[in-house]
Amino acid sequence: MDNLLISIEKATEFIECNLSRKIALDEIADACYMSKYHLHRIMSAAARRPLMDYVRARKLASSLDMLLHSDYPIMHIAQEHGFEYEQSYIRAFVSEYGVTPARFRKGRFAIKLTEKINIAGLKPIDNGIIFETGFVLKSAFYLVGNRHYFSPEMNWNEQTANKVGNDFFYHVRDQIPNALYPDTYIGFTKWVEGDPNSNSYLPSVEVPSNTQVPAEMSCEWVKTHKYAVFQYIGDIHPKQLTYQHLSSIWSYINDEWLPNSGYVIADPFFYESIDVSVANDHYCEVNLYIPIAVISTK
Repeated sequence: MDNLLISIEKATEFIECNLSRKIALDEIADACYMSKYHLHRIMSAAARRPLMDYVRARKLASSLDMLLHSDYPIMHIAQEHGFEYEQSYIRAFVSEYGVTPARFRKGRFAIKLTEKINIAGLKPIDNGIIFETGFVLKSAFYLVGNRHYFSPEMNWNEQTANKVGNDFFYHVRDQIPNALYPDTYIGFTKWVEGDPNSNSYLPSVEVPSNTQVPAEMSCEWVKTHKYAVFQYIGDIHPKQLTYQHLSSIWSYINDEWLPNSGYVIADPFFYESIDVSVANDHYCEVNLYIPIAVISTK
Protein backbone atom coordinates (compact mmCIF):
# COMPACT_ATOMS: atom_id res chain seq x y z
CA MET A 1 0.00 0.00 0.00
CA ASP A 2 2.76 2.44 0.95
CA ASN A 3 4.50 1.91 -2.39
CA LEU A 4 1.34 2.73 -4.32
CA LEU A 5 0.63 5.87 -2.32
CA ILE A 6 4.23 7.00 -2.68
CA SER A 7 4.05 6.47 -6.46
CA ILE A 8 0.81 8.48 -6.72
CA GLU A 9 2.29 11.25 -4.59
CA LYS A 10 5.52 11.39 -6.61
CA ALA A 11 3.64 11.43 -9.91
CA THR A 12 1.28 14.14 -8.66
CA GLU A 13 4.10 16.36 -7.46
CA PHE A 14 6.08 15.84 -10.66
CA ILE A 15 3.08 16.96 -12.70
CA GLU A 16 2.53 20.02 -10.50
CA CYS A 17 6.19 21.04 -10.77
CA ASN A 18 6.15 20.78 -14.56
CA LEU A 19 2.86 22.37 -15.58
CA SER A 20 4.74 25.05 -17.50
CA ARG A 21 6.13 22.63 -20.08
CA LYS A 22 5.11 19.67 -22.19
CA ILE A 23 5.11 16.48 -20.10
CA ALA A 24 5.37 12.96 -21.50
CA LEU A 25 4.00 9.82 -19.84
CA ASP A 26 7.48 8.27 -19.88
CA GLU A 27 8.84 11.17 -17.84
CA ILE A 28 6.19 10.81 -15.15
CA ALA A 29 6.78 7.05 -14.97
CA ASP A 30 10.54 7.54 -14.64
CA ALA A 31 10.01 10.07 -11.84
CA CYS A 32 8.14 7.56 -9.68
CA TYR A 33 9.95 4.36 -10.76
CA MET A 34 6.87 2.62 -12.12
CA SER A 35 6.04 1.18 -15.51
CA LYS A 36 4.10 3.68 -17.58
CA TYR A 37 1.37 1.09 -18.14
CA HIS A 38 0.61 0.60 -14.44
CA LEU A 39 1.23 4.26 -13.65
CA HIS A 40 -1.41 5.22 -16.20
CA ARG A 41 -3.93 2.85 -14.64
CA ILE A 42 -3.38 3.82 -11.02
CA MET A 43 -3.20 7.56 -11.69
CA SER A 44 -6.31 7.41 -13.88
CA ALA A 45 -8.12 5.74 -10.98
CA ALA A 46 -6.89 8.41 -8.56
CA ALA A 47 -7.82 11.27 -10.91
CA ARG A 48 -11.05 9.63 -12.16
CA ARG A 49 -10.01 10.41 -15.71
CA PRO A 50 -7.22 9.26 -18.06
CA LEU A 51 -3.85 10.36 -16.75
CA MET A 52 -2.83 12.58 -19.65
CA ASP A 53 -6.30 14.17 -19.67
CA TYR A 54 -5.69 14.97 -16.01
CA VAL A 55 -2.31 16.52 -16.88
CA ARG A 56 -3.93 18.66 -19.55
CA ALA A 57 -6.72 19.71 -17.18
CA ARG A 58 -4.21 20.74 -14.52
CA LYS A 59 -2.33 22.84 -17.09
CA LEU A 60 -5.56 24.55 -18.10
CA ALA A 61 -6.55 25.18 -14.49
CA SER A 62 -3.14 26.68 -13.76
CA SER A 63 -3.48 28.99 -16.75
CA LEU A 64 -6.69 30.62 -15.52
CA ASP A 65 -5.04 33.08 -13.15
CA MET A 66 -2.87 34.51 -15.91
CA LEU A 67 -5.83 34.53 -18.27
CA LEU A 68 -7.99 36.53 -15.86
CA HIS A 69 -5.43 38.77 -14.21
CA SER A 70 -3.00 39.75 -16.96
CA ASP A 71 -3.02 41.29 -20.40
CA TYR A 72 -0.77 38.65 -21.92
CA PRO A 73 -1.95 37.40 -25.31
CA ILE A 74 -3.45 33.92 -25.55
CA MET A 75 -0.39 32.63 -27.40
CA HIS A 76 1.90 33.64 -24.53
CA ILE A 77 -0.35 32.03 -21.92
CA ALA A 78 -0.52 28.84 -23.97
CA GLN A 79 3.26 28.57 -24.22
CA GLU A 80 3.71 29.36 -20.53
CA HIS A 81 1.62 26.29 -19.72
CA GLY A 82 3.21 23.75 -22.01
CA PHE A 83 1.04 24.13 -25.11
CA GLU A 84 3.14 24.36 -28.23
CA TYR A 85 0.53 26.15 -30.32
CA GLU A 86 -2.19 28.66 -29.52
CA GLN A 87 -4.79 26.60 -31.35
CA SER A 88 -4.00 23.47 -29.33
CA TYR A 89 -4.54 25.48 -26.13
CA ILE A 90 -7.82 26.90 -27.43
CA ARG A 91 -9.09 23.46 -28.49
CA ALA A 92 -8.17 21.97 -25.11
CA PHE A 93 -9.79 24.91 -23.30
CA VAL A 94 -13.06 24.56 -25.22
CA SER A 95 -13.07 20.79 -24.70
CA GLU A 96 -12.56 21.21 -20.95
CA TYR A 97 -14.71 24.27 -20.22
CA GLY A 98 -17.07 24.69 -23.18
CA VAL A 99 -15.95 28.23 -23.93
CA THR A 100 -12.97 29.82 -25.67
CA PRO A 101 -10.24 31.48 -23.57
CA ALA A 102 -11.07 34.86 -25.13
CA ARG A 103 -14.77 34.61 -24.25
CA PHE A 104 -13.96 33.35 -20.76
CA ARG A 105 -11.64 36.32 -20.26
CA LYS A 106 -14.35 38.80 -21.18
CA GLY A 107 -17.45 37.15 -19.76
CA ARG A 108 -18.82 35.63 -16.57
CA PHE A 109 -18.68 31.87 -16.50
CA ALA A 110 -18.79 29.18 -13.83
CA ILE A 111 -16.53 26.31 -14.76
CA LYS A 112 -15.61 23.04 -13.07
CA LEU A 113 -11.93 22.90 -12.14
CA THR A 114 -9.74 19.83 -11.95
CA GLU A 115 -7.83 20.13 -8.69
CA LYS A 116 -4.57 18.48 -7.73
CA ILE A 117 -5.07 14.87 -6.61
CA ASN A 118 -5.67 14.84 -2.87
CA ILE A 119 -3.53 12.03 -1.46
CA ALA A 120 -5.24 12.36 1.92
CA GLY A 121 -8.55 11.57 0.24
CA LEU A 122 -7.44 8.13 -0.91
CA LYS A 123 -8.53 5.17 1.21
CA PRO A 124 -5.64 2.82 2.03
CA ILE A 125 -6.29 -0.77 3.15
CA ASP A 126 -4.16 -3.91 3.37
CA ASN A 127 -1.69 -4.03 0.48
CA GLY A 128 -3.63 -1.49 -1.57
CA ILE A 129 -5.97 1.44 -2.03
CA ILE A 130 -9.73 1.72 -2.58
CA PHE A 131 -10.98 4.04 -5.28
CA GLU A 132 -14.64 4.98 -5.65
CA THR A 133 -15.12 4.81 -9.39
CA GLY A 134 -18.79 5.77 -9.59
CA PHE A 135 -21.91 4.08 -10.87
CA VAL A 136 -22.66 1.69 -13.72
CA LEU A 137 -25.91 0.51 -15.26
CA LYS A 138 -25.22 -2.98 -16.56
CA SER A 139 -27.65 -5.00 -18.65
CA ALA A 140 -28.56 -8.55 -17.70
CA PHE A 141 -25.81 -11.08 -18.31
CA TYR A 142 -24.92 -14.76 -17.86
CA LEU A 143 -22.11 -16.32 -15.87
CA VAL A 144 -20.83 -19.89 -16.03
CA GLY A 145 -18.60 -21.53 -13.45
CA ASN A 146 -18.31 -23.96 -10.53
CA ARG A 147 -20.65 -23.17 -7.65
CA HIS A 148 -19.51 -23.63 -4.05
CA TYR A 149 -21.21 -23.18 -0.68
CA PHE A 150 -19.41 -22.04 2.45
CA SER A 151 -19.83 -19.65 5.34
CA PRO A 152 -17.96 -16.38 5.81
CA GLU A 153 -16.28 -17.94 8.83
CA MET A 154 -14.93 -20.82 6.76
CA ASN A 155 -13.82 -18.40 4.06
CA TRP A 156 -12.00 -16.25 6.63
CA ASN A 157 -10.22 -19.17 8.28
CA GLU A 158 -9.44 -21.29 5.22
CA GLN A 159 -9.32 -18.75 2.34
CA THR A 160 -11.86 -20.93 0.54
CA ALA A 161 -12.84 -18.39 -2.14
CA ASN A 162 -9.18 -17.81 -2.99
CA LYS A 163 -8.56 -21.55 -3.39
CA VAL A 164 -11.62 -22.36 -5.49
CA GLY A 165 -11.17 -19.16 -7.53
CA ASN A 166 -7.57 -19.96 -8.43
CA ASP A 167 -8.48 -23.57 -9.22
CA PHE A 168 -11.26 -22.44 -11.54
CA PHE A 169 -9.27 -19.76 -13.34
CA TYR A 170 -6.09 -21.72 -13.88
CA HIS A 171 -7.45 -25.26 -14.31
CA VAL A 172 -11.14 -25.18 -15.27
CA ARG A 173 -11.85 -21.94 -17.14
CA ASP A 174 -10.64 -23.28 -20.50
CA GLN A 175 -13.46 -25.85 -20.49
CA ILE A 176 -15.95 -23.04 -21.15
CA PRO A 177 -16.03 -22.66 -24.96
CA ASN A 178 -17.93 -19.38 -25.30
CA ALA A 179 -16.39 -17.07 -22.69
CA LEU A 180 -16.80 -13.44 -23.73
CA TYR A 181 -13.80 -12.18 -21.77
CA PRO A 182 -11.61 -15.20 -20.95
CA ASP A 183 -9.05 -13.16 -19.00
CA THR A 184 -11.65 -11.55 -16.72
CA TYR A 185 -12.50 -13.53 -13.62
CA ILE A 186 -15.89 -12.98 -11.99
CA GLY A 187 -16.35 -14.05 -8.38
CA PHE A 188 -20.12 -13.96 -7.83
CA THR A 189 -21.35 -14.14 -4.22
CA LYS A 190 -25.01 -14.64 -3.33
CA TRP A 191 -26.13 -14.86 0.27
CA VAL A 192 -29.24 -15.86 2.19
CA GLU A 193 -29.98 -13.55 5.09
CA GLY A 194 -29.85 -15.35 8.41
CA ASP A 195 -28.33 -18.51 6.95
CA PRO A 196 -24.61 -17.98 6.29
CA ASN A 197 -24.14 -21.64 5.36
CA SER A 198 -26.35 -21.01 2.34
CA ASN A 199 -23.97 -18.44 0.87
CA SER A 200 -22.92 -19.44 -2.63
CA TYR A 201 -19.77 -18.44 -4.46
CA LEU A 202 -19.46 -18.86 -8.21
CA PRO A 203 -15.97 -18.51 -9.71
CA SER A 204 -16.95 -17.77 -13.29
CA VAL A 205 -16.60 -16.00 -16.62
CA GLU A 206 -19.23 -14.08 -18.55
CA VAL A 207 -20.89 -15.89 -21.48
CA PRO A 208 -23.39 -14.73 -24.13
CA SER A 209 -26.18 -17.19 -23.27
CA ASN A 210 -27.17 -20.12 -21.09
CA THR A 211 -26.24 -22.64 -23.77
CA GLN A 212 -23.00 -24.60 -24.02
CA VAL A 213 -22.74 -24.96 -20.26
CA PRO A 214 -20.22 -27.74 -19.52
CA ALA A 215 -21.38 -30.68 -17.45
CA GLU A 216 -21.21 -30.16 -13.68
CA MET A 217 -20.98 -26.39 -14.08
CA SER A 218 -23.64 -23.85 -13.14
CA CYS A 219 -25.11 -20.92 -15.07
CA GLU A 220 -26.20 -17.73 -13.29
CA TRP A 221 -28.45 -15.13 -14.90
CA VAL A 222 -27.92 -11.69 -13.40
CA LYS A 223 -30.68 -9.21 -14.15
CA THR A 224 -30.17 -5.59 -15.15
CA HIS A 225 -28.99 -3.46 -12.24
CA LYS A 226 -27.47 -0.16 -11.28
CA TYR A 227 -24.20 -0.79 -9.45
CA ALA A 228 -21.92 1.19 -7.20
CA VAL A 229 -18.41 0.28 -8.28
CA PHE A 230 -15.33 0.33 -6.09
CA GLN A 231 -11.87 -0.42 -7.39
CA TYR A 232 -9.14 -1.96 -5.27
CA ILE A 233 -5.60 -1.59 -6.60
CA GLY A 234 -3.04 -3.62 -4.72
CA ASP A 235 0.65 -4.41 -4.84
CA ILE A 236 -0.01 -8.15 -4.89
CA HIS A 237 -0.93 -10.65 -7.62
CA PRO A 238 -4.65 -11.55 -7.83
CA LYS A 239 -3.68 -15.10 -6.84
CA GLN A 240 -2.90 -13.74 -3.38
CA LEU A 241 -6.20 -11.91 -2.97
CA THR A 242 -8.00 -13.17 0.13
CA TYR A 243 -11.25 -12.65 1.98
CA GLN A 244 -9.36 -10.35 4.35
CA HIS A 245 -8.67 -7.91 1.50
CA LEU A 246 -12.29 -7.81 0.36
CA SER A 247 -13.58 -7.65 3.93
CA SER A 248 -11.57 -4.46 4.42
CA ILE A 249 -13.36 -2.99 1.43
CA TRP A 250 -16.71 -4.13 2.80
CA SER A 251 -15.94 -2.54 6.16
CA TYR A 252 -15.38 0.76 4.41
CA ILE A 253 -18.54 0.40 2.30
CA ASN A 254 -20.81 -0.66 5.17
CA ASP A 255 -19.39 1.60 7.87
CA GLU A 256 -18.52 4.75 5.91
CA TRP A 257 -19.88 4.86 2.38
CA LEU A 258 -23.31 3.23 2.52
CA PRO A 259 -24.72 5.15 5.54
CA ASN A 260 -24.01 8.47 3.81
CA SER A 261 -24.73 7.51 0.21
CA GLY A 262 -28.54 7.68 0.01
CA TYR A 263 -28.55 4.10 -1.34
CA VAL A 264 -29.32 0.63 -0.09
CA ILE A 265 -28.14 -2.71 -1.42
CA ALA A 266 -30.83 -3.74 -3.89
CA ASP A 267 -30.25 -7.50 -4.09
CA PRO A 268 -28.43 -10.06 -1.91
CA PHE A 269 -25.38 -10.48 -4.13
CA PHE A 270 -22.22 -8.76 -5.28
CA TYR A 271 -19.36 -9.70 -7.52
CA GLU A 272 -15.72 -8.93 -8.00
CA SER A 273 -14.29 -8.58 -11.50
CA ILE A 274 -10.56 -9.11 -12.06
CA ASP A 275 -8.84 -8.62 -15.41
CA VAL A 276 -5.85 -10.90 -14.91
CA SER A 277 -4.24 -9.72 -18.16
CA VAL A 278 -3.22 -6.42 -16.49
CA ALA A 279 -1.76 -8.06 -13.38
CA ASN A 280 1.75 -8.98 -12.35
CA ASP A 281 3.42 -10.14 -9.13
CA HIS A 282 3.16 -6.66 -7.62
CA TYR A 283 -0.02 -5.31 -9.19
CA CYS A 284 -3.70 -6.20 -9.31
CA GLU A 285 -7.00 -4.46 -9.98
CA VAL A 286 -10.29 -5.65 -8.52
CA ASN A 287 -13.59 -3.97 -9.37
CA LEU A 288 -16.32 -4.66 -6.83
CA TYR A 289 -19.88 -4.32 -8.17
CA ILE A 290 -22.69 -3.77 -5.64
CA PRO A 291 -26.33 -3.58 -6.81
CA ILE A 292 -27.93 -0.49 -5.34
CA ALA A 293 -31.25 1.33 -5.17
CA VAL A 294 -32.19 4.78 -3.90
CA ILE A 295 -33.50 4.80 -0.35
CA SER A 296 -37.29 5.12 -0.49
CA THR A 297 -38.72 8.26 1.14
CA LYS A 298 -42.24 6.85 1.38
